[in-house]
Amino acid sequence: MAEPINVVEIIDTHKISWLQIRVAILGAITLMLDGFDNQMIGYVAPALKSAWHLSAGALGPVFSAGVFGVGLGSILIGPFGDRFGRVKTLLFTVLCFALFSLLLAQATSINELTVLRFFIGLVLGAVIPLVVVLCNEYAPLRHRAKMVTMMTCGYAVGAASGGFLSVHMVPLFGWTSVFYVGAVLPLLLGIALMLWMPESIRFLTLRNDNARIAAILSKIAPSLSFPVEARFMMLTTGRDTGKNDAFSHVRELFTENRTRITLLLWTCLFMNLVVLNFMNNWLPTLVIQTGLPVPQALRTATMLQFGGFIGIVLMGLFADRFGYYKVLAAVFALGCVGIAMISQAGTSQAGLMVTIFMGGFAVIGSQMTLGALSATLYPTRIRATGSSWAFGVARLLSVVGPFVGGLMIARHWPLATIFYCAAAPMLFAMVAVLLMMRSRQPPSTRQEARVQTSRGLS
Repeated sequence: MAEPINVVEIIDTHKISWLQIRVAILGAITLMLDGFDNQMIGYVAPALKSAWHLSAGALGPVFSAGVFGVGLGSILIGPFGDRFGRVKTLLFTVLCFALFSLLLAQATSINELTVLRFFIGLVLGAVIPLVVVLCNEYAPLRHRAKMVTMMTCGYAVGAASGGFLSVHMVPLFGWTSVFYVGAVLPLLLGIALMLWMPESIRFLTLRNDNARIAAILSKIAPSLSFPVEARFMMLTTGRDTGKNDAFSHVRELFTENRTRITLLLWTCLFMNLVVLNFMNNWLPTLVIQTGLPVPQALRTATMLQFGGFIGIVLMGLFADRFGYYKVLAAVFALGCVGIAMISQAGTSQAGLMVTIFMGGFAVIGSQMTLGALSATLYPTRIRATGSSWAFGVARLLSVVGPFVGGLMIARHWPLATIFYCAAAPMLFAMVAVLLMMRSRQPPSTRQEARVQTSRGLS
């Protein structure tokens, strides 16, 4: 019987192919959708408040419902990527988002808006972890951090485009127009995913789908040929192996010395997401309170996303060079300073743009880099579960961000106090990263490699 072929070795030793680039591009476009959704409600909020004659902070429950839905969706829907496939699960979430976005445009009350925002969050909860895992599993080891984080730039681009779209569309067509766009775009994306997004080759290896694996590898390494009877396996010296006969179980996130790293990862994501959800939902409203004209204030608020875009790009490059932990710790410290300084800019648009840019650089850049890191901490059989639960638990807890933000605004807290409170979690995130850096990585993949080798050769 022929010796099994190591798919990981082929991916790591060959040049990046068009198929792998296509995975990253489609992943980036999918994350644009997620960024667009997360930010558009914040930019629509001033117009919605005016149209429905709402009081300050009244949209807090709507924002929190969306965040809660995203967290629950990560936990409930994300693990399906380990059972049914990354792409099938991703396609389901994208098409459901189109439906709920269309319904959202028909909402006539706060209660309807709250319920629909929850369901949109529910179906989108798995998007970031699934896309990050999928790209991670196709990226060569030497370019993995760069490739994954560059792909996640799509999130910042989508979030910024939501701001610019709102500025121009809402005055002409009303707040509902933004959600109609949010219904059409995912339908087009769903078609693209069905036509061009390949299933994870590592997931297929766990399923022993040798014919599809051979077809994919022939595109990644055209110089190689595979016999009909070829069998495939995964064996690495790092963490990217998996058992061919096992699927995800949440309890495995806390076995084989993974408990400490899992809890610290959740803490990092939680602290960062508290700040990100607060900024995504309330920043446009807070910038308007500085006294800037509304169109000018909304454009200024988009600097959060531009800063995030640059942060994602640079942090990916630095992570490959210096390691995830050192880069994340430094950027969390920078984020704490930048967010606190927003309150000191006063009515200076230039000052606001610089400090908001700094905040976005740290908060959004570190969020996507944490996502890329999470995909390296777990073996293939539980990778989607590990990333999804990390994002899910953090998002469920981070619902306090927009909720508390609404309370502070409703009670007319000074802007300086609000931004100081928003900056504090970044320090806790920095401490959690430093503790992660000191933690020993779980030895599970070395064990799995030996198990899979013995099974593959038996």
